[in-house]
Amino acid sequence: MVKLARRPGMGRLEAFSDAVLAIVLTLLVLELLPDGAQSPQELFQNWPTYLAFFAAFLTVGVVWLNHNEAVSRIRRADPIVQVLNLGLLLGASLMPWPTALISAALKEGDRTDQIAAICVFAIVTILISVPWLVLDNYLIRHRELLGSATDVPWMRAHARMSIATLLAAGISVALAFASPLASLVLYIIVVAAFLAVRLREQVTKPSQLHPE
Repeated sequence: MVKLARRPGMGRLEAFSDAVLAIVLTLLVLELLPDGAQSPQELFQNWPTYLAFFAAFLTVGVVWLNHNEAVSRIRRADPIVQVLNLGLLLGASLMPWPTALISAALKEGDRTDQIAAICVFAIVTILISVPWLVLDNYLIRHRELLGSATDVPWMRAHARMSIATLLAAGISVALAFASPLASLVLYIIVVAAFLAVRLREQVTKPSQLHPE
């Protein structure tokens, strides 16, 4: 089935979203900047910062990959799609905040600080996943906004990933009371699994892409 041409507004939505996510990834790197010269031992002692950065980078990276794929399947973005897209960007733009909290809590904070940081990470993850879930279901119900009916199964599969992310966020908070570090590692495992699923998806053939 030949997909309908995308309207020009989709290019602006995609460019704006890419710019926001690129800025978020750049801000994450600021957490890695040292205050001054550091010895090898001091560099090693900063492992919580590296782990928090890795978890956040993977999270935002998967958001970008999924967003790129989703946008390629949307023919037209009505005001509701635009608002929901802003919603998921709101969550993604907050990611440097819990990253800094987790890094500081694991290095210098007590158990209460670490649990609080994990809870903030979970809240930000929820703020990303809920708009995604609503957007997926909205597009499933309004198929005229998609390039073709064959895009509906992808939206349904992505909605299931969003639900799984919400469940993982809840589990991570519960796990944080036993081990905040294990909770953070759980995030990395879940996001890495989503990345693997995304990479295993069939690559869209050039002839199936939306013409600009």
